[in-house]
Amino acid sequence: MKLANKQLSGSAQSWVNSVMRRHLPNVDYHSELRDWVQHVISEAGKNKDFKKKSQFLSLLKGLNVA
Repeated sequence: MKLANKQLSGSAQSWVNSVMRRHLPNVDYHSELRDWVQHVISEAGKNKDFKKKSQFLSLLKGLNVA
């Protein structure tokens, strides 16, 4: 890669440094995924899709262990 070997201009380097210093928001993806899986389980139960419900119950069990 040719770009990887070149020095960045001063303004580009300044921008990269400012981005790297920013604090990223603390997002809890694990709880969002768990909530979504619980929603899918609920919908599968309403639709009487017991195979899908059991698959997602298994996934939920794995999420709760992690």
